[in-house]
Amino acid sequence: MIADAEMTTGALLIHGFTATPACLESLAQPLRQNGFVVRAPLLAGHGQTEELLKKTTWPEWYAGVKDELIQLQKETDHQFVAGLSLGGLLTLRLASMRLASEFKLSGMALLATPLVFRGLAAKVLLPLIGNTPLRRIYPYQRKWAGPAINDPLGREQFKSYVKMPIAAIMEIVRLQHEVAPRLAGITTPTLILHARHDTTAPYENMEIIRKALVAAAVETVTLEKSDHVLTMDYDKELVAQKVVEFFDRL
Repeated sequence: MIADAEMTTGALLIHGFTATPACLESLAQPLRQNGFVVRAPLLAGHGQTEELLKKTTWPEWYAGVKDELIQLQKETDHQFVAGLSLGGLLTLRLASMRLASEFKLSGMALLATPLVFRGLAAKVLLPLIGNTPLRRIYPYQRKWAGPAINDPLGREQFKSYVKMPIAAIMEIVRLQHEVAPRLAGITTPTLILHARHDTTAPYENMEIIRKALVAAAVETVTLEKSDHVLTMDYDKELVAQKVVEFFDRL
């Protein structure tokens, strides 16, 4: 009698804006320990210079993660995706392509995903600068407050650009507009994790996304001790535990 071949499972991890895959190591390592084949690509324009990031667009970010998922499909029988911040938006874009029979994800985890931004800066100042000649005068926004991480150790270890190109931030907004109309058609089982006191992506994003995913089974987890970069903050072990357990169940 010939035994069935062992099924293999892959996890694609997508980092956030101006960050690198290193910020996802607290999630990647537990997944590997639980038998997942993990791929965590560097998004286009990241990990080099602010000037290079300024020239990239959301389709370039998406093309990179799409290629990684295609490669993961060749290596494994089942595929999961987890995205942090911008990575969460790209995860939703991947899941929406199930409608075109391009990808059939077994599940996804959305970490601190900014489907919407709030406040005067997001609603008025960003479009004013990004869509007018002012973008040549103010091409960058400096990160005066440092990374959105409460844990001092995580803040020290986090590697990112000091300046954020306004043009690239506008690409996030364009990606939000691309993703939002697609949510109702997504059927991929979803885990949403968000910090109650996220200073970058308002906490309300979790409920907005949950309600929009009308065709998917959705679970939510609220983090109480962390800020935006969930995988490098006080709740990083809990985040990893919840994601691994969710993927394992599926």
